[in-house]
Amino acid sequence: MTQSSELAGGEGFTYEGDVAAYYLSTLLAEAYAPGINDRTVVRVSVQQRDFGQPLDDVIVDFEDSNGNPARLSLQVKRSLTISSAKSNEDFRDIIRDSWFTLKNADFRIDIDRYGAAVGTISAAKKRALATLCDLARESVTCDHFDSRFAKGGNASEDSVAVKNDIVSVLV
Repeated sequence: MTQSSELAGGEGFTYEGDVAAYYLSTLLAEAYAPGINDRTVVRVSVQQRDFGQPLDDVIVDFEDSNGNPARLSLQVKRSLTISSAKSNEDFRDIIRDSWFTLKNADFRIDIDRYGAAVGTISAAKKRALATLCDLARESVTCDHFDSRFAKGGNASEDSVAVKNDIVSVLV
């Protein structure tokens, strides 16, 4: 199997290190960071797959002013293509591991978050994925979410395409 020149040259590890360093700097500053709102970073760990974290590259623990915890689980990729192509192993792995993270007994619905930290991604796909995530969070039930994609629903064509890519990977 061929190996990415970025990975072989250490570039992939450098980007992952950059992401971890960003969250570590917010830890040292006892500051807020992207991914979880209104909570400060209290712990950062990396490469946690052997400790039950499917999205293992960077794990960031947060707390609010009352000490209530939240966790952000990230897979880090220098670049990512959003598509369900059989050859798109990075996207497929992120979707699979996001699903496993969501289904983990320790995952706190409406508190914890998961996803990918990506350096390069298509702007249109990024926007469609962000919109899809917003629609999911704003939907009260699964039926409410599904109605957004039915005939006459409010989901854009791009969001529908990204949703279909995700569904095809999970099926």
